[in-house]
Amino acid sequence: MTAPTWAESLHHDGSEVYLSDPYPRVGETITATLRTGKRAPIERAYLRVRYDGEFKNIPMRVTRESALSRFWTCELPITQPRLSYRFRLMTDAGAYYYTAARGVSRADTPDSDNFVLVADYQAPYWVRECVFYQIFPDRFCNGDPSNDVRDGEWEQEGKATRRRAWGESPLAWEKGRSLDFFGGDLQGVTQKLDYLQALGVNALYLTPIFPSHSNHRYDVTDFTRIDPHLGGDEALIALRQALDARGMKLMMDITTNHVGVAHSWFAAAQRDRTAVEASYFIYNEAYAGYETWLGVPTLLKLNYTSPALRSVMYRAPDSAMRRWLQPPFNLDAWRIDVANMTANYGYHQLAHEVWREMRPILKQDNPHVYLLGEYFQDGTMHLQGDELDASMNYQGFNIPVRRWLGGEDLHVAVGHEGDKTLLPSDALVEQLRRFMAAVPFAVALQQFNQLDSHDTTRILHVVNEDKALHHLGVALLMAYVGVPCLYYGGEVGMTGGKDPDNRRCMNWDDSTWDKETLAHYQAWIALRKASPALKYGGCQFLLAEGDGIALMRATRQQRVLFVGYRGAAGGALTVPLDIADLPDGTQLEDMLTGERHAVAGGALKLANLAHGQALALAVL
Repeated sequence: MTAPTWAESLHHDGSEVYLSDPYPRVGETITATLRTGKRAPIERAYLRVRYDGEFKNIPMRVTRESALSRFWTCELPITQPRLSYRFRLMTDAGAYYYTAARGVSRADTPDSDNFVLVADYQAPYWVRECVFYQIFPDRFCNGDPSNDVRDGEWEQEGKATRRRAWGESPLAWEKGRSLDFFGGDLQGVTQKLDYLQALGVNALYLTPIFPSHSNHRYDVTDFTRIDPHLGGDEALIALRQALDARGMKLMMDITTNHVGVAHSWFAAAQRDRTAVEASYFIYNEAYAGYETWLGVPTLLKLNYTSPALRSVMYRAPDSAMRRWLQPPFNLDAWRIDVANMTANYGYHQLAHEVWREMRPILKQDNPHVYLLGEYFQDGTMHLQGDELDASMNYQGFNIPVRRWLGGEDLHVAVGHEGDKTLLPSDALVEQLRRFMAAVPFAVALQQFNQLDSHDTTRILHVVNEDKALHHLGVALLMAYVGVPCLYYGGEVGMTGGKDPDNRRCMNWDDSTWDKETLAHYQAWIALRKASPALKYGGCQFLLAEGDGIALMRATRQQRVLFVGYRGAAGGALTVPLDIADLPDGTQLEDMLTGERHAVAGGALKLANLAHGQALALAVL
């Protein structure tokens, strides 16, 4: 059923504009607000909240009016850790319902569509202030050639390690089996912190740095130390100290789903199937072998039905995950590899149980630790305030944005049949909105957003080397709800296709850098870090048609309109702003150029837009 014409004038989100305390405690009473257009024929409004499994309709009343809107408020008692609610709107035509996922509807839909508020939530508030930078250590900077992997140092699957010259093309899997090394290390990362600080990033995400038998190091052989080829524990301590001196954060990567075939745990299990280490793995009697990750023989799947495994992974003070949260390493965050498969196997689907147990244990060592799970799929069921803090937001940002900009979904990238058509603007906004609505807004602000990563083709490759579209993607990354993360080298124009081409060595020859792209990154990073609205403001989608999108981010102190246009040069967009409570005559100022715009006829009319243009306009 088509929504009524007045539906677009309604707005509520979990930000401070609409909830007097977005991070309440159980026992507190807060104020909830709903904004409606004055033309909306709403006679009565109720906040329908579910307490102890039963609906309660809380009457709302109009407490304020503007030229275009009415603001309905009510007191909302917080009596439980998680509240699910929607708005029930009474009109002369009957009842309507307003939910996070569906907007306005006559139908009373499942509670999964509701707004969600979590109380007593132990949020890692610091991530909202961050712009992350992802580093694949072997390919970023060789700070100490003396610790490089040597030719033939070990063999795996019929191939031997090879030391490569910096800047050579990475070897395809068939030729190198991920045993080609370029010498990047933690000393190199430390040496480049001044560069990263000048770029504007203030948090690092390192892919695995534990000992392993591959250049990607997801086949960990020892969780108790840092790979000597990356500088060992001493290099990590030095990096930690250098980051602290600059006020920067550090996130490491850990494989909770599997370990490498050369791990000492697996060696012990093979020697003696009655050993405690044997319980860490899943032995399949049907074919007399151990379960692996997706059939890869070098990656042994871990068995979370084993209490002993849980102890060595996260329960014990010196476990794989806890030891690095403690001095002198003081890790700020964990990125959990293959979180979607961790603790799930056949009859035993234990992910909810494991994350709920793990979270409070790790928060004992660092109350502010950021727990980020890798989900290429929908991970929102694990992001309800009592498990993980965030996911790598592939479905909620990366994938739809890449499809909108370049028409490439992940199935295309990995060589299977996929969709190569550009995603329509309304489909982009629908996917962004639905995945944001599926989690509490406090969690949405922590979702980890990237345009590309070590697991995807680079964004410049996706847009067919179109610099303008690359720049538009960066602007949207900085303007959208969640925590932005850059993939190393994108800021100087690095491109790359399917893995391992996307893991080329960082280009440190600044004479070859794309200086225009670098300046664009710096400008939008600075804008993001200086803007309360872009860091933790609410979000209202205003336009999704043709080649354009527009959304409003808002806090109590600032409102910012973002407009993105992917079409040909000379295009035009009309952004409706009466539905954002901006009356005619309202002035907006471009936050990068200072140019002024005015609302007229209920909208902002933009003409002669450049291909790939992005605007961030502050409401004055």
